[in-house]
Amino acid sequence: MDKKEPGINYLYFGAYFALLVLLSTCGIVAKDNLAGSRIFFWLYSVGQAGLEVSLFVFLAWAIGKKFGSTGLQFFIGFTFLCFFIHVLNFIADRILDLSIWEAAVSFIGNESYESFLLLLDASGISLWVWILIFASIISVPIFGLIFFKAASWITDKKPLLLKPEIFFQIFVCIPSALLFWDYSASNIIDPDAYTEFVKSLPWRTTFLQPNTTVFALNKRLEHLPSQKIVQDQIDSIAPLSSKGPNIYLFIVESLRSDFITEQTAPNLTSFWKQNTSARLSSSNANFTHLSWFSIFQSQLPFFWPAMRAQNWNQGALGLQAFKKLGYQIRVYSSAQLNFYEMQQTLFGEDLHLLDSYKTFHHPAPKKAWQSDRQTIDALLADMADKTKSTGQLYIIFLDTPHFDYSHPPNGKFLPEAGEIAFFRAYPSDKNIAKIENRYRNAVHYVDQLFGEAMQKINPQDIVAFTGDHGEEFFDHGHLFHGSHLSDEQISVPIYFRIPGWKAQLSMISQLDIMPTLLDAVSHLTFAFLAGESAMRPRTAHFVPSLRFNARQAPYEFAIRTEQYKMIARFNNTNDIFSSDSLQLLSLTTKKGQAVYEENIQPWIESEFGDCLKKFTSSQPIP
Repeated sequence: MDKKEPGINYLYFGAYFALLVLLSTCGIVAKDNLAGSRIFFWLYSVGQAGLEVSLFVFLAWAIGKKFGSTGLQFFIGFTFLCFFIHVLNFIADRILDLSIWEAAVSFIGNESYESFLLLLDASGISLWVWILIFASIISVPIFGLIFFKAASWITDKKPLLLKPEIFFQIFVCIPSALLFWDYSASNIIDPDAYTEFVKSLPWRTTFLQPNTTVFALNKRLEHLPSQKIVQDQIDSIAPLSSKGPNIYLFIVESLRSDFITEQTAPNLTSFWKQNTSARLSSSNANFTHLSWFSIFQSQLPFFWPAMRAQNWNQGALGLQAFKKLGYQIRVYSSAQLNFYEMQQTLFGEDLHLLDSYKTFHHPAPKKAWQSDRQTIDALLADMADKTKSTGQLYIIFLDTPHFDYSHPPNGKFLPEAGEIAFFRAYPSDKNIAKIENRYRNAVHYVDQLFGEAMQKINPQDIVAFTGDHGEEFFDHGHLFHGSHLSDEQISVPIYFRIPGWKAQLSMISQLDIMPTLLDAVSHLTFAFLAGESAMRPRTAHFVPSLRFNARQAPYEFAIRTEQYKMIARFNNTNDIFSSDSLQLLSLTTKKGQAVYEENIQPWIESEFGDCLKKFTSSQPIP
């Protein structure tokens, strides 16, 4: 072989191909086999991987021949960077249901420097580890070049030379095969399956896409009312004639409803059985700050960016109402409340709505369970103060069930996963069970803390308990939360203990927490709150939930009724208030079975029209 003419490093590119197929396979296998689509997408992933590697082989051959070893080295660094992007796409799909590009735009391009650091802090990974991770990413091309040179030492001894015409055949045959395979299956692939599986392909798309249902909106999304109008309504609230009972509102991070069992959470199980709960209880978002917004503002998170843009500095509407009634508001938190500037959003400028504020942050290596312990201890200490026996609204944020599901040593549920188990490419059933046990131990510890508090709370006081959102353990191919609107990510416990009132509710969401608590002490409803008091007959027979979209207004949402669940997306994702149509992403029964209707628009209007009317304007689209 002419030494000036490079051969093909078949070990390097063969490993590239094999690992690319492996990533796609792990992503596809981990997801629900919707409509039997796995084999279609797996074969498609093999074709895309083969086409990408063939293109890189050809370019490496051409660049090496034209520019010599220096040009080849730069190109190999580029190819390894491309492979690393595939790895990051795999991780981003697993955790966020986004591509790495979408994640970068959402979490870096739209974030302030402080919020980005808080996002890293919320991961439970220390800042120094993140610095090492980012440094490793920068060094990726060097690692690829080292591997390429090591493989070349073998392939140079047993060279493989390919004729240029072979590449021409590959570049014609593989795309033709993919197009034919795509054409033959695109008309029968279920849209839900396509949406889910396409993100596991190397290129995250196909030549042809199945038809998706788009239906027109009669009215656009309602804009936020002016701050002055709302403030005038709040200012008209008269204080209570005497101090009301104390109220305790517990908000627990990442708490999924179906993990509240006798074995895992005996105190909470006893609490909801003896008091008021609902058959269907839902968070209004699958991410923390949007759920907090829903709870305290009693507004859908569509309006969170608009409120920030208008500089609503008086604090959450529900808390302002309590303040006007004469309540003192005390906050105890191990959660990071300045996440997305939520301290000001909830408690007002300079936290003027609060009478006391005690936080116990847990930067690594401190654990969340240690901060939760401090939080409850501070609460118990203040509860012992006889001057605070009435007229207090205690708000308690607990963080233990958040990733990485910390808990004291010697957990009850074994075996449990170590930290590395979360990031394995293939989540075996055994590994998932260990992750769930780690989570159960965290929930069990929070339950113990809740039990301690309940022993000290006066039986005549009011108690409300909820999670901010749920958590997924590869139930549908994803981990953690914020990725999509699965029931596991949006089903949360919402329990009330209101003396003299007990009910089994059909449905409830976080929007209804503030109206219910306010009604319990004032026997009034408030028009500026979007939720409903659970103590009154329900008029809205649905619960909406919105998907996290970083700093932008959420453009994807789910509506759940007692029988059905619809997931849709506004057609204008950059400005949802200008959207005139919705793209239907999923339509299922409450058991997850796909619903097929020929006349989909009138059917959706009959089943979900009341919900759409609830948050659309009174003015029709011209």
